[in-house]
Formats: sequence, C-alpha cells, structure tokens
Amino acid sequence: MFSDNYQKRIFIETNKLALFAGFLLVLSGCNWYIPYEDEFNGIGALAQGGVIEATGYSVIQSHSGSEPQQRLMAIKAARLDAFRQLAEVVYGTYIDSNTTISDLTIQDDVYRARVEGVIYGAELVKIEPISNDTYAVTLGLPRATVNDLRLLYMRLVSNN
Repeated sequence: MFSDNYQKRIFIETNKLALFAGFLLVLSGCNWYIPYEDEFNGIGALAQGGVIEATGYSVIQSHSGSEPQQRLMAIKAARLDAFRQLAEVVYGTYIDSNTTISDLTIQDDVYRARVEGVIYGAELVKIEPISNDTYAVTLGLPRATVNDLRLLYMRLVSNN
C-alpha cells in the first residue's frame, strides 16, 4: 500500500514528534530557584506593611570637644548604633568564638561579633535625651525594604 521509504519517513517523523513532546514534558517540570525570592510582587509588597525600629544609644561625655560638639557627636554615634542594629536584623550577625580548655577547666573564652551590610531607606523616627548624659536615636525601616535588602544580598552571594 505505502512504499517502504514512505513508511520509514513517517516512522522517523513520529519518533521526532514523540521525542520533542517528551522533551517539553520534562522541561515543563523544571523550575528556576532563586533563594529568598520575594513572594510579594508589585502592589502586594505594599500590603506587607510594618516598620522595624532600632534604637541606638551614646553617652555624651565619651566624646571630645566642647559640650555642643559632644552632644552632636553623641547623636551621630547613637544613629550609627541604630544603623548597626538594623544591619543585624537584615543580615544577621557573624559570631566567631574561641574557647581554651585545660585540665577540663575553661581557661579562656573569647567571642567576636561582626555585622556587615548596606542599609537604605531607613527613616529617623526620633532623637531624644535619655538622661543628662545619654542620647537615644530611633530609626525605622519598612519591612518591604528589609525584604528588598535580603533579596539583593542573596542574589549577590549566589552570583559569587
């Protein structure tokens, strides 16, 4: 009825089509993985709401200069302390510890903490004197910004 050559071509074309369909089926099961992918896209990010607040402290007398200069430096130091606390919330804290034990007794126990990161979008909530010698500065960081910072950090880390 059909020639052998024609039947071979139909068989080959059918196999190609089946192989292509199988390839598409396997490929459709694949998914890209991005760590810490933001679940809230677009307007949904605004729905998260909330602000993370961090307060930094600084003693006025621990700075050099005249009294007005000491106060300004204390406010600046308290602001940097608040930024450090926000960085701890966003990126976490790297802890390095070392313990020396001799004769089943702890001889030396050393802890070091390190925080590293970029904070943007923080807003000044308040500056207030706690007492005659201490200032407190409170910064607020929107949760949407926290998620953006974490996502950017994870993308940076995964590319390196």
